[in-house]
Formats: sequence, C-alpha cells, structure tokens
Amino acid sequence: MEFYEVINKRRSIRQFENREIPKEVLERILDAGLKAPSSNHQRRWELVTLTDKAIIMDLAKFIRPYPCRIVEPKTPQQEMFKIAYPRQRSMVEEAACVILPFFKQKYPLSEDKNGYGLMDYGASWALVENMLLAATAEGLGSVVHIPVKKEPEQIREFLKVPDSWCLPALVVLGYPAKDALLPSQVKATVDNKVHWNKW
Repeated sequence: MEFYEVINKRRSIRQFENREIPKEVLERILDAGLKAPSSNHQRRWELVTLTDKAIIMDLAKFIRPYPCRIVEPKTPQQEMFKIAYPRQRSMVEEAACVILPFFKQKYPLSEDKNGYGLMDYGASWALVENMLLAATAEGLGSVVHIPVKKEPEQIREFLKVPDSWCLPALVVLGYPAKDALLPSQVKATVDNKVHWNKW
C-alpha cells in the first residue's frame, strides 16, 4: 500500500474477526515501531506482545468499559463516545494481538525543568504511530487504549514488569469485523488547521 494511502486509510477499529495474525506480519509491525525516533537515541523500549488468547482475556479484565448515555450523537466526538466507551474491554477481548509498548521513565512526567519528562513519553508515541500505520499497510485494524486509574499498575503487576517502566497505551490489533462501527471524522485539513509563518 502506498504511504499516503496508508495515512488516509488508518482508522480506529474496535471490532475484530476471530482470526489469528501471522507471526511474520506482527514482526514487520513491531519492527516498524522500533524504527521510530527516540529521545537521545536511547530507544528505551520493551514491547510485551500478547498473542495467546487466554492471556489477552486475562488482561482484558483490568480494562473497564465506560457507560455512554448518548443516544443520538450530534457531533463526531459524541459518535466516537457512543462507539468507543462501551467497547474498551470487548475490543481487547476480540483482538488477535495486544502490544504493550513500555518505555523506561528516566524523568518523571511532572518534571517541569527543561521538559525532560516528556522526551521518552513523546518517543513512545512515535513508536505507537509507526505500528498503527504498519498495521494499516498490512490490512489490519488497530486502536489504542490508554490505561487509566488503576489499570497501569494492575497491568504492570499482571505482566511482572519492573518498576520505572511506563505504559502509555495498549496497541490493539486484529482483522476488522465486516461491519465495524466507525465515527465520522473531524475535518482537519491544511486549509483549516495550518498557519503559515504566524498564528
């Protein structure tokens, strides 16, 4: 798939077929992630990659589905809430693969001095985006779940991840279900979002 076609086709998919992903496909996606730029060229990443369905189902127990009271969405954001909130757990349960991209947190995110706390965090999101685009190029659906409240520590404990490793998101992969629900996209174009040489 041509690069800009991949960019335009990438969407957050939250419903998946019950179908395994070939290991060589997953290895290409993981390799794409690991090619991302990183803070100080350190690449302080460790990717826990789950393909065992029993482990994925156990992991999903830590993810809380959120109720959504929106019946008639009036905006793309409300459409997304209606689709995404109730599916936070089920999208993980249906996934063929869940990638947990841990990064070594050298500086606390609350560190204001020079903004160092954001360096490794920002690099981890470059890694995540590379994997999302690679998954799209491979014909897969993907979505991220950002762990909230007690989820990060519960997941770290479940996987026996050492302290000082931080989890920015779960990368959830699978072959898209035929009629996977998709919200309308917010219009973001060069014409309406880009400022040239000044605000």
